[in-house]
Amino acid sequence: MTRLPLTALLLALPLWVSACNGEPAPGLHGYVEGDFIRIAPEQPGLIISTSAQEGEPVETGAELLRQDATAEVAALAAASARIDAATARYDDALAGARDPEIEAARDQLRQALAAQNDAAQALDRNQSLFTDGHISQARLDTARAAADTADARVDEMRERLNIVRLPARADQLRALQADIAGAEAERDAALYRLDLRTVSAPSGGRIHRQLRFVGEQAGPTAPVFEILPTGAVHALLFIPEPQLARLPVGTRLAVRCDNCPAGMRVTIATIADEAEFTPPILYSDSERARLVFRAEARFDGAAPPPGTPLFFEPLP
Repeated sequence: MTRLPLTALLLALPLWVSACNGEPAPGLHGYVEGDFIRIAPEQPGLIISTSAQEGEPVETGAELLRQDATAEVAALAAASARIDAATARYDDALAGARDPEIEAARDQLRQALAAQNDAAQALDRNQSLFTDGHISQARLDTARAAADTADARVDEMRERLNIVRLPARADQLRALQADIAGAEAERDAALYRLDLRTVSAPSGGRIHRQLRFVGEQAGPTAPVFEILPTGAVHALLFIPEPQLARLPVGTRLAVRCDNCPAGMRVTIATIADEAEFTPPILYSDSERARLVFRAEARFDGAAPPPGTPLFFEPLP
């Protein structure tokens, strides 16, 4: 948003030139100036709708325009889908194995227990046969090895059943949580970019001018509206050098202008540090070389429209 001085809007000001003799009129001259702001989207894009017209009042936060947001809506949908997928993976890992997987591990344990029982019985028979001298030591050792293998298999299946009942390891869960956080960050960024496609009034005021319309491109360097905020109006006057000492900051002045109510007053708020020649829109032949100091004054009450020529006189 860029502030614009109103100087360029001024036309010739016949009030400020002298009548027939070319002599300067008494008092001080100036005009009403507005501190306009230009409303521009933060991102370039196509304007698809506007919600204000020239001359209309607007309130703070009122929607002014919308830009095409097709890409932003798609990015938001993609980020939301990634959150759902990452959350599902995390929940699955946290819950551990599903019921069919646990039941399969139990079946394998039952098979291992059955094999262990068979191997133990075979070892007992071979031990008796060896004691009676019917089999060799080698055959007994083979039966003992088979029993040991069956015992180890039972231990393995018991451990596997315990593992499938457990959730994922802490580091795996942290990795899945990071996936969720990354997806949520993408969603927040997509929401932010989507919000930028709707532009609202930064302050209350009045639409002064519309610069671009539906179907045109707008962006940071291509504003759409020019707004005069409420109260963003002041008087601009030019104090001749000889009068500067008598008109310090804080001095109240009477104001006259065409179609202005009687009794209008302003208070000088600032005075420039350096003098300048009388602006071309103010001087007559007799005062074109006069040095003046640019000053700003605040209206005590309601102000005339920007661009209104003003005539100032010191109060008695």
